[in-house]
Amino acid sequence: MSAVKYFIDQNSRKLAIDEFLATELNAAGYGGVEIRKMPMKTEVVIQASRPGVVIGRRGSKIRELTYILENEFGIENVQVEVSEIENPWLDASVMASRLARQLERGVRFRRMAYWILRRVMRAGAIGCEIIVKGKLSSRRARYQKFKQGTIAKTGEPADIFVDEADDRAVLKPGVIGIKVRIMRPDAKLPGVVNIKPPKPKKPEEIELVKKPDEEVTPEEEEVMEESLEGITDIDELRELEELDGLELVEDVTTPDDAIEPPEEESEAPVETKKEPEVESSKKVDEKIIEDLEELDSLDEEVDE
Repeated sequence: MSAVKYFIDQNSRKLAIDEFLATELNAAGYGGVEIRKMPMKTEVVIQASRPGVVIGRRGSKIRELTYILENEFGIENVQVEVSEIENPWLDASVMASRLARQLERGVRFRRMAYWILRRVMRAGAIGCEIIVKGKLSSRRARYQKFKQGTIAKTGEPADIFVDEADDRAVLKPGVIGIKVRIMRPDAKLPGVVNIKPPKPKKPEEIELVKKPDEEVTPEEEEVMEESLEGITDIDELRELEELDGLELVEDVTTPDDAIEPPEEESEAPVETKKEPEVESSKKVDEKIIEDLEELDSLDEEVDE
């Protein structure tokens, strides 16, 4: 067998397996298949958004798929593995299958298409395009396109960065074809310049530089500290008195009118001053009486 015929047979067989798994695992969110040829076995990796449906109860679905791949498609020593899709909203085949199944259930195509479009863009896609073709609302077939963002249509970016998938929904009026294109968020289009945001600047610290003429000597600094530490306010001294239990010494410079002495202290010195004056007046009266008695006695002697 020539090399060209061998590769044609391998690719045609892979396409047939892909179509079979797409119809068989439609409810599991089928996302594609990868066939790896090993020396001792052949690995078939199935990508799905719901791996539990692919595996089945106690692996019954896996055993059934293994038997079909060995007998109908002629693959020897098949080992089927299931891989979960990390973000199904960025997989075009999953979105096309989901839209087709919802149309078969009777959901309106506009409502479902807009819902999928919003969810795909919310997942981080650069662009998304959904095309629905068939007998949508009349007897004549037509198509409607739903698009948002940027989609590369030609060239190498369209082959590398755009994920494209087709599906169909079988309805009573006829078959409706669905095509979904999703441009992944890691796409780097040529000619697009991405400018990085500037780094935040640190706040500048202002340094005060003194002139050489205005330098302060250590002696002046000590004098300034002592003047600041001194307390000259009487209210502050009273607060210190309450805290430390010290007696407050009133300021001598305050005027006499500002400070009124208590009544008890003012009465005590007045009483002490009056006592000596009363005693001296009594002594003076006694001397006067004695002098008068001597004069009377002299007058009596002269009359005799």
